[in-house]
Amino acid sequence: MKRIFGLVLLGLLSGNWLFAQVYLNQSGYLPVSGKWVYTPVAADSFTVYLQGNSTPVLKGPLVSRAVNDPNTGLTLYDGDFSALEQPGRYLILVPGAGISATFLIDEQVYLPVRNTALKSYYYQRCGEALSGTPAGSYARPQCHGNDGETHASTGENRHVAAVGGWHDAGDFGKYGVNSGITVGTMLMGYQYFPERFSADDVGIPESGNGIPDILDECRVNIEWMLTMQWSDGAVYHKLTTENFTGFVMPHTVSATRYLMPVSSTATANLVAVAARASRVYAPFDSAFAAHCLSIARGSWDFLIQNPNIVPAGGFRNPSGVGTGQYGDSDDRDERLWAAIEMFLATGETTFHNYYSTRYQNGELVPDPGWPQVRGLAAIAYLLEDQPGMDSLIRDNLHAALISKCQQIVSKSNADGFRVALSPGEFYWGSNSLVLNRALLLIIAFERSGNSTYFQTALDQLHYILGANAHDLSFLTGVGLRYPQHIHNRVSEADGVPGPLPGLLAGGPEQYLSDPELQAAFDGNTPPALCYLDVVGSYASNENAINWNSPLVFVTGYFGNEDAVTGVGQADPVAPPSDFALLTNYPNPFNGNTLIRYRLADAAQPVFEICDPLGKKVAAYRPGYQGAGDYSWSWQPGQLGGEVASGMYFIRMKVGDFSQVRRITYVK
Repeated sequence: MKRIFGLVLLGLLSGNWLFAQVYLNQSGYLPVSGKWVYTPVAADSFTVYLQGNSTPVLKGPLVSRAVNDPNTGLTLYDGDFSALEQPGRYLILVPGAGISATFLIDEQVYLPVRNTALKSYYYQRCGEALSGTPAGSYARPQCHGNDGETHASTGENRHVAAVGGWHDAGDFGKYGVNSGITVGTMLMGYQYFPERFSADDVGIPESGNGIPDILDECRVNIEWMLTMQWSDGAVYHKLTTENFTGFVMPHTVSATRYLMPVSSTATANLVAVAARASRVYAPFDSAFAAHCLSIARGSWDFLIQNPNIVPAGGFRNPSGVGTGQYGDSDDRDERLWAAIEMFLATGETTFHNYYSTRYQNGELVPDPGWPQVRGLAAIAYLLEDQPGMDSLIRDNLHAALISKCQQIVSKSNADGFRVALSPGEFYWGSNSLVLNRALLLIIAFERSGNSTYFQTALDQLHYILGANAHDLSFLTGVGLRYPQHIHNRVSEADGVPGPLPGLLAGGPEQYLSDPELQAAFDGNTPPALCYLDVVGSYASNENAINWNSPLVFVTGYFGNEDAVTGVGQADPVAPPSDFALLTNYPNPFNGNTLIRYRLADAAQPVFEICDPLGKKVAAYRPGYQGAGDYSWSWQPGQLGGEVASGMYFIRMKVGDFSQVRRITYVK
């Protein structure tokens, strides 16, 4: 009987339990991190198995997590399997609840997720044909090659060559305001953590050109944004048809596409993005960088000449126009972001003066989103150095960031699935709020070294990728269960089975802002349950470029790409199975840190720690070692002399191969 049970269990472990009530991140987990499984079933324990193996690798108790959880209405139990650090693919069995989706434990588990989310922008490209290997089965002809005509409401009658960019969401429009935070977020990810965003093999047409793919893809949309500037520096708010098209392929749309009236919000977004682009792209294309700065200056001049919001009261759709409005009645946050980006690009004090005299007029570090980019300005001030910066301003911003993140942690602790949302916050695009809060937590961790922020940021990613009441990864193409009917015209009309990969659904929307949600739920439905995987639910199941960008940031940060040398590294990349430089802990650190590594075969590893200029500050040669896991402790100053706070790089070499990680020392 015992043998028969083992064979039956092995069969189950080779597949997946389709109707289980066992919720976890369906992508997986970092080895050294908190890991929890959730269930509404009152079982007493859970058991972890390697996929295809009926021998348990870990068993633990289930404990009460929430009774009548305010976001889901569920009574929830969780099981802690954080002690499981061995890489592998696993399943979890909960008696009475079933078997979970398979999941991976690996140092680089989130790299494929990041790459999938990043490549989705390629599928959103406008004005070019998608073809060849990058497009695969999603190939399509060029669309919208004649963008666009000025709308009658502009008072003009002319053609503007504004081809290119990305389709904004499930529709085919292109919007300056939403482009700003989208590109700005991803450029920040690259600029602050370049070793984690250096991949040049994501699978877009530009892959392999020696430039990180995240920069190649962002440039597609930046170049379109630059075309939207008028001669006086003002920027047209958007480029769309007068009304949304049906669910057809974009190249079949013949309706005229119009540039809508200028707005100061779109103008300030262009200033911020172009100014940052002038710095980020300078090492790769100095002419493009200079052009970006010139455009940014022109649009900044318009903002100074028009100190009040343009148009008065903020942009509103002209009569007869029904596409996305992106209306915002307050442009002070956009102007602040533009000012600090111009200061960082030029060092000119007039931009700093603008920021320093206005930055306190509002919440210092609010949740980032297209209507509110003040948080991006704060992050830029906190993480960058430029002569003339004010230490008091930085202290104020740091205190505000920490206070904000403590609130986020409290929200996470109060939720049954550890998502940092409270009732009332499951609005349109709630998943982007989750990820932007994870982004703030990452910045707070980098600034403070408080590991609670690191783990809470990971918990937000776990929610997005399956640890939620829907037992669903909200990212198409990732996990066992993900949206099949996302509100995206290309995905629905292309004739290819399944959805376009890499699209993040907006997530639960408790205000029931579309007919599908209104028919399925009411005001008594717990907020986190107000989600439908149907194409008509644009309020809960549409994608948008600004929702994917914090996902790219967060998965890139946790993806540990820096464990392998990337673009610009001279040493050959090590075969991952030969050895691995694992995550050091803690990181950041202020005393000593434990540097962990793994050898698959016997070898003589050599370690060096250098500052960003290449000066060696530490070295370690443990000698010949057999296969296994090892560690050594580094305390700054071991070679003598003062070691300053800041970023350092640790390189592990075995023979002709090397791997590199970034570590941060905080005194």
